Amino acid sequence: MKYYGKCISYISILILTFFIGGCGFMNKENNKEAEIKENFNKTLSMYPIKNLEDLYDKEGYRDEEFEKEDKGTWIINSEMNIQKKGQAMKSRGMVLYMNRNTRKTTGHFYTNIITEDKKGRVHSKDKEYPVR
Repeated sequence: MKYYGKCISYISILILTFFIGGCGFMNKENNKEAEIKENFNKTLSMYPIKNLEDLYDKEGYRDEEFEKEDKGTWIINSEMNIQKKGQAMKSRGMVLYMNRNTRKTTGHFYTNIITEDKKGRVHSKDKEYPVR
């Protein structure tokens, strides 16, 4: 009987240890999740951008290929596609090339209308407008 009581106490201590250790592990996951949310919110806090000058001074990802003074060129692409039932698909978008060293931005605004004829062939009408 004494042996049975000792076994139960050892098993209960082991189970209690697992529960305590598991709670600590769960807190680490919650902390990591909170850190990811915080970083994501920090990244999105700058939008909407009212002035492109804010982006020229923004610090981006660097690797060993970049010199310390080189800020690089950012390419920003945004596109929206709309297709109502039975109609052609219309795409509108803009591509901006931001040279952060010279503080010059160029790019183009584009429209694209994609239609399908009776034989199932796809036709595309593209137009581009420069952005300076």
